[in-house]
Amino acid sequence: MEVGFFAMPTIGSRSEIEGRMAGKRTDLYQRMLKNLVETAQYLDAHGYYGMGFTEHHFHIEGEEVSTNPIMLDLYMGLHTKRIKVGQLGNVLPSQNPIRVAEDIAMLDQMTQGRAFAGFARGYQPRWVNVIGQQHKGQENSNDAETYENLKRELHEEHFDIIMKAWGNDTFSHQGKHWKIPPADIHWPAHEVTREFGQGVDAKGIVTEVGIAPPTFNKRMPDLFQPFSFSEKSIKWAMSKNMVPISIVCNPETAQAQLRAAQEGAAEAGIKLKLGERMGMTRDIVIADTDAEAEELARNAGAFLWTKFFQPFGFNAAITAPGEDPFTVENTFESIRDRGLIICGSPDTVNRKLEKLFKEIPCEYFWTMTYQELIPQKNLMRHLELLTTKVLPNFTNKIK
Repeated sequence: MEVGFFAMPTIGSRSEIEGRMAGKRTDLYQRMLKNLVETAQYLDAHGYYGMGFTEHHFHIEGEEVSTNPIMLDLYMGLHTKRIKVGQLGNVLPSQNPIRVAEDIAMLDQMTQGRAFAGFARGYQPRWVNVIGQQHKGQENSNDAETYENLKRELHEEHFDIIMKAWGNDTFSHQGKHWKIPPADIHWPAHEVTREFGQGVDAKGIVTEVGIAPPTFNKRMPDLFQPFSFSEKSIKWAMSKNMVPISIVCNPETAQAQLRAAQEGAAEAGIKLKLGERMGMTRDIVIADTDAEAEELARNAGAFLWTKFFQPFGFNAAITAPGEDPFTVENTFESIRDRGLIICGSPDTVNRKLEKLFKEIPCEYFWTMTYQELIPQKNLMRHLELLTTKVLPNFTNKIK
């Protein structure tokens, strides 16, 4: 099992966020960068698979100041030697897919093949509708079905364009939303392109384009899809050689996801064991005692989860079949008792993870951590205990 660190780049402690507009404070952002580097270097030295960041914009409140995960990846990559750096994930419907392909290829070159890539559809209309408004219909989320169908279309077409850009020296694309290249672009330097490159016809019309540089040695980065709720999305991801990452806690629902992943792979002609090519994430907090870990966890991920994620329906992660994510109990106790937060001493966390991995096996396990909501000294102690007392019981990847 590979273990990754999903860093939620929160600015400030709970009290600093409650002081308002934490996302606009340079002192807090600089502290976060410094602490992320210390965290990344520890992970790098101890065999963790990768460090991933989400994409969100306009988070002036300070909850997830991760405007460009690829830039954060590069910053971490320049301070480390082995660990992979990537995104969980880029929100494709609001992006120019060629720019995403170019930026990740540059990241992969600059880290000499350590980039991974994650792609998501996006769920926050405050920024998706603003930044994605160049795609007609994405500026208005009032018609939920039309809006979600458009995002799915864009997500899937943008993914296909990125795969073509990474997989070919030059490429063309004709889809519902993009024509690459547009018709009848005359290229004044067509003679030079025919001599030194490719992608123009005898009349000097551009027929294909290609990104430069490619990914490192033209490799395909590891691909992830966070966070999968529907079996349809999981099957689609499996058909594209992506690793779906589940955040679902209910064993019955999660096991149905694992079976859907097997079915999706089988439809693509690939036979997988249950849990193979699947990822899972949990918010883990370890301290020397159960009481200390619970106090840390209460003021870390649980604080933001119950405040910020519940209005978007993310409590679907903890619901049992038939429950409504908008009305299920939304407290620290509910998300702890239902398994989204796993906190305690090493002995306690070992017992909980043993049960979890028996019920829901996975190939990639991502620990979700709200950077800065846990004081850095406590976070580093958490990592020490996780690395030395817990993870070696479940994987041989951790040093």
